[in-house]
Amino acid sequence: MILNAYWEPLEFELPSVANGARDPWRRWIDTFRDSPHDIVEWERAPSVPGLSYRAEPRSVVVLFAGLEPERPSPGGG
Repeated sequence: MILNAYWEPLEFELPSVANGARDPWRRWIDTFRDSPHDIVEWERAPSVPGLSYRAEPRSVVVLFAGLEPERPSPGGG
């Protein structure tokens, strides 16, 4: 969760995710965006490229790690 109460945009560094997935973070809520893009269905949350997120002035952002579910190994194991 990112809370930017400042009157200018701020760049926030995103923590790495244990599985090392490429662009693992997804944006669920960003109150600076116009509706209906400010809050999206979490299943359709767009990925966040890179290792940081720019939070616009006086906004709330909620990101989550979009970890892929484990897939069964070949051979049914």
